[in-house]
Amino acid sequence: TLLKPILSTLLLAAALSVSAQTVKPSPSLPSGDVNKKDSKGKPDGMWVLSAPPRMGEPGFTEFGLYDHGHKAGVWYKMDGAGQLTSSETFRNNVLDGEAKYYENGRLTCIGYYRGLNPQYPFDTFYVTDPETHKEIRRIIPTERSSLKHGTWRFYDADNGRLMREEDYQIDELVYHKDYPYTKEDSLKYAKRATQLPHNKKKNYTPPVTKQVSYN
Repeated sequence: TLLKPILSTLLLAAALSVSAQTVKPSPSLPSGDVNKKDSKGKPDGMWVLSAPPRMGEPGFTEFGLYDHGHKAGVWYKMDGAGQLTSSETFRNNVLDGEAKYYENGRLTCIGYYRGLNPQYPFDTFYVTDPETHKEIRRIIPTERSSLKHGTWRFYDADNGRLMREEDYQIDELVYHKDYPYTKEDSLKYAKRATQLPHNKKKNYTPPVTKQVSYN
């Protein structure tokens, strides 16, 4: 049944809610009744997909639900080492909703997509002009699939610190704000860097029991 993989996915989603500077656990791939098709031969239910490295692009594995040939809900992607690289929300096979991106298992970005209706050649939106505050009607070709829409936040992968905010209206950047390091931050991270082994002036010498003689 699909119950086991769906429960695994829900547990994974709960695990992803921890703080940004925490390394996310590698998600467990669903097992059991996966990669099935409906009566029309379209993917349906839980699927696990893998792609090998190709033309300089790294390999990956992703999994999530298909609804009669259309990606639906949250899909998770991992790199070749099994580290989580993204979780993205789909509706009608296009990105629509929250998206999270990771570097070495640490959160670096949270944002939102607005999916376009693939059943029609155009989709209509009403947005607010950031200068005049008037409502504007915009018609967008649905071939663009998905648009950035809403607030996007970018974090330092090492410490989880908020670095930048961007606000979008149907893929147009209307506001941004950077959060530069304060003097206190700079001093703290500079001190931390000096404690790293490769930055210490004294050369590392292994214990006598681990030293090797080539004489």
